[in-house]
Amino acid sequence: MRSAPIQHRGVALILVLTTIAILTSIGVDFSYSSRVSLKLAENLRDETRAEYLAKSAVNLSRLLLHFQKQVDQLGGQVLGIAGSALGGASGATTGGQPRGATPQAMNNLGIRLWQVLPIDSNAFGALLSGDVAGLQLPERETPVPLAPPREKRAVAHAFGGFEGSFHANIVDENSRINVQALDNVGTTPAAVFTQLRAMMADPKYDFIFDEEDANRDRVRRDDVILAMKDWIDIDETATALDPSNLQRPFVNGFSDENATYSRYEPRYKAKNSRLDSLEELFMVRGVNDRFMAAFGDRLTVWPDINSKLNVNTDDPQQMLTNILIAATNANDPALRDPRLLQTILQEIQIRKMFSFFGMSAQDFVSILQANGIRLRPEIDPRQGGNAANLFGSTSDTFRITATGRVGRTEKQVTAVVRYDDAMGKMLYWKED
Repeated sequence: MRSAPIQHRGVALILVLTTIAILTSIGVDFSYSSRVSLKLAENLRDETRAEYLAKSAVNLSRLLLHFQKQVDQLGGQVLGIAGSALGGASGATTGGQPRGATPQAMNNLGIRLWQVLPIDSNAFGALLSGDVAGLQLPERETPVPLAPPREKRAVAHAFGGFEGSFHANIVDENSRINVQALDNVGTTPAAVFTQLRAMMADPKYDFIFDEEDANRDRVRRDDVILAMKDWIDIDETATALDPSNLQRPFVNGFSDENATYSRYEPRYKAKNSRLDSLEELFMVRGVNDRFMAAFGDRLTVWPDINSKLNVNTDDPQQMLTNILIAATNANDPALRDPRLLQTILQEIQIRKMFSFFGMSAQDFVSILQANGIRLRPEIDPRQGGNAANLFGSTSDTFRITATGRVGRTEKQVTAVVRYDDAMGKMLYWKED
């Protein structure tokens, strides 16, 4: 007997469907990989464009600061000429300064180009935009043979045109308290100590120093200042305070400055060198997120250690800090009166607005004196003091925060520059 024949009907359909499914999965995977690669290439392109737009904003800011330096030098020349012209008059005063004597603390005009002129892509595009088609060449007596006409090409981008946008913000670093100057000679450390004490004096900041930090360490206000001093000085001995010597309050103690850091996890030692950035302060004992959130925007590490705190600031919080610095007692209840502080701030703004040569340190002190603020002896003119002991009115170091944006991609560049004979000496550079 013969066996029944094997049925092969439907096998071809199964093979075709299997092949189609495999080819479909391969095609979908290839299409997905192509789209991902295209998106990665677009993101890399936009990231590169955004990076160079941010760098362009930094370069434009440096160019603007170069012009600002020339304006400052012009102000010094104008003041010198005015002082020479008025040298014959005796006994007269101009703006609180003796007529005929050039104020040493004021050597520039009250014009801050970096606050007036925006570093922005919209303003830059408007500056470079223009139509040159309507310009005509001057007529000549002898006609010049014309060259054969060329075929006009389509212009892909106009001059100054680009995709994306950029913006830069310039901040005066001399109007902030320079922590670096704690390790200096002369009376500068005492001045910075006074400034830091006044900055932290407000009772509303008590919670920062009364509560333990992540290292279970509770640090008082003065101890934070001493820790900053120990971090940047060259010795390994803890610094102590001498309350009887206001001119030189820091003295060498007898303990180890690394004793506290040895209890941290992980352990480390004080740097015993200058700070390289403001973020490095997080390594200092007592400086944590709460501390930097409260005082970080009033501290700096980049200006020269011999430069003075510039009173020409537009930050209201820093203005209030300057008032506390100048006062004899930073905890005086009268300095907590919002009406008095608002009156002083308004007078400062008016003085800066209507003073062609800007506001000097002596002008700032005179405003406080006129409003009944008891001044520190070292800056009170009635006690033989000089405002230049704590304050100044010029700046030479600036922080530039530039942002470039293309599509959804954004790049940020932070640079710190200081005046020099060229486009400014680069002190710090960071890309985010």
